[in-house]
Amino acid sequence: MKKPLLLLLVLFIGLFALSAAALYAVMQTRYATQVVNGFFNYFSSQPITTSQVEYTPPLKFSLSDVTIGEDEQRILLPKLTLWLNQIPWQDDQLVVDSLLIEGATLDLQTFKIEAPKQVKLHQLALKQTDISSANWSVRGLNLQVDQPVWLSEKQTLPFGDIQLSAEQLYIQGEALDGLLVDLRYQPQDSTIFGSSFVWQGAKISGQAEQYPHGWSLVNVTVDQLNLPESNQLETLLSTLGKLHLPVSHINSLDILNSSFNYADWRFEQLDASLENLYLNHSFWQQQQGYASFNAESLTNGELRLISPRSSLSLDPERIQIEEFDADFKQGRVQLKGSLTPNEVALEQLSISALKWLEETHTLLPTVQGLLTPLDKLTIQSLDIENTQLIQVERKPYWQLSGLNIEGNDLILVDGQHQGLLAGNLEASANAVNIDTLIATQAHLTASANQNKLILERAFIPLEQGYIEASGMWDRSTLSAPWQLSLHADGVPMEHHAIQQALPFTLTGQSEFEVELSGLSGDYSMLSHSVSGDINVHLHQVSLNARSVDGEQHYSQPLDIEQVKVHVDRGRITIDGKSDTTHLAGQADLTKAEYATILLKSHQPCLELWSDILNRANVIKKTCDKPDLPQVKEDQTSSAPSSPNTAL
Repeated sequence: MKKPLLLLLVLFIGLFALSAAALYAVMQTRYATQVVNGFFNYFSSQPITTSQVEYTPPLKFSLSDVTIGEDEQRILLPKLTLWLNQIPWQDDQLVVDSLLIEGATLDLQTFKIEAPKQVKLHQLALKQTDISSANWSVRGLNLQVDQPVWLSEKQTLPFGDIQLSAEQLYIQGEALDGLLVDLRYQPQDSTIFGSSFVWQGAKISGQAEQYPHGWSLVNVTVDQLNLPESNQLETLLSTLGKLHLPVSHINSLDILNSSFNYADWRFEQLDASLENLYLNHSFWQQQQGYASFNAESLTNGELRLISPRSSLSLDPERIQIEEFDADFKQGRVQLKGSLTPNEVALEQLSISALKWLEETHTLLPTVQGLLTPLDKLTIQSLDIENTQLIQVERKPYWQLSGLNIEGNDLILVDGQHQGLLAGNLEASANAVNIDTLIATQAHLTASANQNKLILERAFIPLEQGYIEASGMWDRSTLSAPWQLSLHADGVPMEHHAIQQALPFTLTGQSEFEVELSGLSGDYSMLSHSVSGDINVHLHQVSLNARSVDGEQHYSQPLDIEQVKVHVDRGRITIDGKSDTTHLAGQADLTKAEYATILLKSHQPCLELWSDILNRANVIKKTCDKPDLPQVKEDQTSSAPSSPNTAL
């Protein structure tokens, strides 16, 4: 069916060719409909009829039940109204002020709304019309196009100033309800002066402008957008793309009272403001962008932030965090600073009253994973107050309660180096528990300058003693020299770390004195340089061991008063002995696989050999007592000696 609207307009040209008087006379008679249908049949190869024609002088024609075509290709226009211009014929064209189609159901794959070259159309209007196309449909459409222009036959919507409303626009699975649009549609640089619709229950309104790179949202508001977790916000942008409105830039976008998923994050009750953001660029490619938000919660996997609030400025290769504040793990986190793809520079980081009670064993790996891609991490001011960390999911269990840390001018990552590389740090804790090691009121002071770390003092009071340490680690040179001094008293031997290193269990307490130094540039330097002494004093220590097969048991108080460990440029000797026990060992860190540490202990009729590094115990009986019948004491003393009787 070829351009039925063109045929209609050409017929009206013929009608208007009649004299005005004759036209008026004919249109006022009962023959008006027959005359119009006659013109239709004369000028059109397609069957075109109307059931009624109403002429309103001087320039209005109203046609009812206009039928174009026949059978399955038939199109019905319930009502078509045409207003001619006061000067109808200009520049060899019929000038039509307005063409109105009402109550129609149109399929744009067969029906094209366009003006022929012989006609100058000032306004095209549709009223309560349903339209369908290959990829979309619209219901209850009211449309007005001023100065419509078609530049190609494939163009569905003419260029011009457009105002439209629709009950629903349905496009590839997405419904936009209550659609209102005020649009200047042009081949380029189009403008949406105002638009509003309801999508997924959300009220969306605003303006937009078209640029060569795509559409920019000038001032858009999204209110009460609530999407299930299975539906990503990216769907909205995809829907706009299907409407041939690809949004590439946000001049100003406000999101209110909304909950949705975006980029693996779940936002609940979000209020956000976005300005000057390019959607086809990453965060690191923005130019003077800005974003701020607050929400009821923000979740990514196991990470959950309550009442987060933040404002960000975005520039090329830099994100400035002007403010970040959130409740996390029953505490509060605040920070400000700047981010680049490989650097984090925080002006302030404050953590207070945090309680990390679950999945704590993942804390250190998580932090390590965050630090690994960084080339540099600096914190001008660090303040951690009254924080609690508890790990009871795997041994060794541990706890830090009442943790307080203050730091300033900190460099924690610089190239391949991690740790306290510069700045001052002071930490304290009300309680520190690592397995059976229980401490209170622990305190640590450290500082660093140009990669030289100084542990000024670490003092950890224990239940029956204390641990005190100081040291130095200079990573400013290739050899990275270090030194450690440590004294510990009242350390329980039942500690998990000690038990894991030994093939037997120990009970009691110990005292350590450690003086070590060396180079740590790489393992070769360390193995050839570490030197010093470790003296271990045992207090009321008992040993319990089982043989490899588990059938033999050995229990013995260790009367070794002191175990000496001497280290000379990576060569280690261990020695400790008493009347019943001897501990000895040798190791060379350059050939660590050949190290041996052996313990021998004996008691009446029983002897223990323990290979500590291989975690193997051999328990041997040294007496053999036969199973003899019980006799009186005087008879036993007078019995002859047996060659099988143990001595």
